[in-house]
Amino acid sequence: MSVIKEIYDLAKDSATLATKAAALKRALKAELKLNKKILADISKSAPIDRERRLLIIDMLEVAELTAAVKYEMPYAAISRKKVTPELAENHKIKRIVGYDLETLIEALYLMISYLKKDGKNTQIDLNLRLINVSKYSGVLLEVL
Repeated sequence: MSVIKEIYDLAKDSATLATKAAALKRALKAELKLNKKILADISKSAPIDRERRLLIIDMLEVAELTAAVKYEMPYAAISRKKVTPELAENHKIKRIVGYDLETLIEALYLMISYLKKDGKNTQIDLNLRLINVSKYSGVLLEVL
């Protein structure tokens, strides 16, 4: 195989990877934006009852987050950003400083999935959990 053929194949593979990474990024952003709209009442601290919170949990989308967690994704090709102290401070979540895209996706996926499975548990503070989901979604959108 010639060197030129190898370079061509490498460039072609890189272009394919870049296209796939852009599609994954777009899908994740769309899902996060939809969830942000669903969580609008929570982020505004609007007074809502437990039943409405349970409806909000049921409406949250996790298909793209699930796919990102279950299947091998080129996280570095999508975003190399990490959570800076300023970004963490803006969203008031100090413990996520230094998180990368993969860690944020996994954390948000686990939060939403847990709420979907055990949201009816009366010992869970749904408001606090939904506020955290809203904050993590905002941070993840900025990291993407």
